[in-house]
Amino acid sequence: MSYLVLARKWRPKLFSEVVGQNHVVQALQNSILNEKINQAYIFNGTRGVGKTSIARILTKVLNCEDVKKGEPCDKCNQCLALNENSLIDFQEIDAASRRSREETMNLLETVPYLPASSKYKVYLIDEVHMLTKESFNALLKTLEEPPPHVIFMFATTEIEKVPATILSRCLQLNLRLVSEEEIIDQLSKIFIHENIKFDEASLKIISKAASGSMRDALTISEKVVSYCNEDLKKEDVQNVLGIPNEEKVFKLLDILKDKDTTALVSFFEDYDENDSCLNLLESLMNVIQEVSLLQFSKSQDSNLLKYTEMTPEYLQLIFQIGLSNKIYFESSSDPKGLLSMTLIKMIAFSPEEKKNFKVTSSNNSYKDSSFDWNLILNEIDFSVLLKQILFSSSVKKIDNKIIISLPEDKITRINEEYKKEISSCFNNYFNQILEISYDSNVEVDRTPLFIKDELKIKESNEAVDLISKDEGFKKITSELNTDIKNISKK
Repeated sequence: MSYLVLARKWRPKLFSEVVGQNHVVQALQNSILNEKINQAYIFNGTRGVGKTSIARILTKVLNCEDVKKGEPCDKCNQCLALNENSLIDFQEIDAASRRSREETMNLLETVPYLPASSKYKVYLIDEVHMLTKESFNALLKTLEEPPPHVIFMFATTEIEKVPATILSRCLQLNLRLVSEEEIIDQLSKIFIHENIKFDEASLKIISKAASGSMRDALTISEKVVSYCNEDLKKEDVQNVLGIPNEEKVFKLLDILKDKDTTALVSFFEDYDENDSCLNLLESLMNVIQEVSLLQFSKSQDSNLLKYTEMTPEYLQLIFQIGLSNKIYFESSSDPKGLLSMTLIKMIAFSPEEKKNFKVTSSNNSYKDSSFDWNLILNEIDFSVLLKQILFSSSVKKIDNKIIISLPEDKITRINEEYKKEISSCFNNYFNQILEISYDSNVEVDRTPLFIKDELKIKESNEAVDLISKDEGFKKITSELNTDIKNISKK
């Protein structure tokens, strides 16, 4: 028999095997026991949390020949056929590859026919948000009044892209991220059953790396188990996943706590180029978050207690700096340099350092009272398309707040990526963490575009006046019986 990967082998086949989604499982089992079956369900959640697995289990329950307490028997012909992907009355469609109106219409043509051997015909459409507008329109009428023998199930990771007309006809079930504790508990059961040796620290690292996805946890485990030859140890797991050891993270936190730039330079002289700079920054931010929470906790049993001496304001500041600089690692050709500059900024922006920091750059000579948006826009290195949009804006700075006003047609073009870029550029320019908001209350006469047009008009008028006063030009216009305005029109 061919090898089956852990993610497939341990895919839940019963509601009781689903990890971390008790609220959804309970709702579905109650509806089954009360015989209140909806004709359309939509499962929403991030990758690997159990959307299609729950949909398949629900299909088994609806068609099972021996349902007990809302669970399928997993032994009858219907259950076994679905387990083997041979149930003729169940169709699982990937909307990412079959999204056109023609394909949706072909699917809907089979809806009126009665099931071949089951109680219900079930159509499961995965990543339903990928369907085209025309496909959704074609689906709408059937979804509104489906035949009694048909049930639709949809799964999506981006429910905001599903039209409201579709959502209003479905029972919406939102799946949450699986907690680290639940992932650890499930992995320990799997490893024991598979005769894989492990330590608790390894499970914690894998569960954290999975980011709430049970499937990701099993996929990561597959890689780790192969590398460690079925004997998991903390150091090996860290090496496989590129996760820095705690010693490096605490060393950086010591440097930030003491604001020791000499130690920072020494740290990067010995830094291993093979280490992931982004992973190190993320690990540092995770510890900073833990320290911040510890400051408001009564717990005295932690190896982070000495870092609680850092002020909450400073911890918030360095966390925000790390957060704003993370977006640049994907495109950076020098991640080590970017990480070092991020840490230098964390030290330089600390309240104590800012008092001793002599501002020599003209960029920082502006106070709130003399905020010149036209000049600042030309000095900040925004991307070309964003700068074009901001030319139509008026901007105010009040203490640590920036208010950006744009016309309605422009403000809709400021997406999340542009907002991140704006935030990062302003924070760098003013050497402080700023709160940025957007509205449509544009003061047209304060926009760079208006100022530019006014300057052109002024320069044109000055040129006209200058030429008009020229004696030679006066003689020519007198002979031609015309003036400067008529010439300029021609």
